[in-house]
Amino acid sequence: MARPAAGRGRWLLTTGLLLLIPPPSIAAAASAEAHPVGSVLYAARATTVRTRGSGNLSVDLPRGRAVVIVDLGPDSAVLAPAPPDAEMLRAHGVRRTPRYTASRAQIASDFLAPEAWSAARREGVLRIRERFSTLTEDQAGRVFLGEPWIGMTEEQAEETLGALVLARSPVAGRGAAMAWTVGRRPRSAELRVFTEARERGARARSFDDYLKRRVRATLIFEDGLLVSIDPPDGGTPGLNWP
Repeated sequence: MARPAAGRGRWLLTTGLLLLIPPPSIAAAASAEAHPVGSVLYAARATTVRTRGSGNLSVDLPRGRAVVIVDLGPDSAVLAPAPPDAEMLRAHGVRRTPRYTASRAQIASDFLAPEAWSAARREGVLRIRERFSTLTEDQAGRVFLGEPWIGMTEEQAEETLGALVLARSPVAGRGAAMAWTVGRRPRSAELRVFTEARERGARARSFDDYLKRRVRATLIFEDGLLVSIDPPDGGTPGLNWP
């Protein structure tokens, strides 16, 4: 039975458009090929890579963290910290610069070349200053990079940290003061890691107990302003973002 002319036209148009869209694997490979070995890339959003070697540990890279491509494979890339971060690690006693692995699809979706990163940062800072007109350019830049500071408002902190806020609770004995528990990953991502570990036979424990070990800092707000940034138990006290 012959296709109706209109239906045949729509079918040919749809088929033609599908042929123009490369499969995800091809698109990711093409994007990664645009960044050869030696390229410096910036994390366009918070993302997680894995250390290379027997440890195979997850490492969280915040937005704006720079890495260098040191090797490319068919499906993955090997990354290293950019020179400034590598020097900081050496200053803290890390003798061997770590290597990370990421898929080509992740390189394509989560990282930007320097020019594209600069443009994205300018646009992000402009958007934040339009929303919070009292912020300086430096403060807006810190909001964009997810770095809180003493004196910011709760609304500004919400924009800064977003899904990284794991819990909010009153501070006992301090009136209307609120404590925000902040992690390095969103709660949904931590739940996925927790569930996968349980499926691999990890020692049984509650998700709440697991989250207590994933805290990056606790932010204390009084009268709507951030008054302290406290590290987890056992950390070094201080006002700087840990």
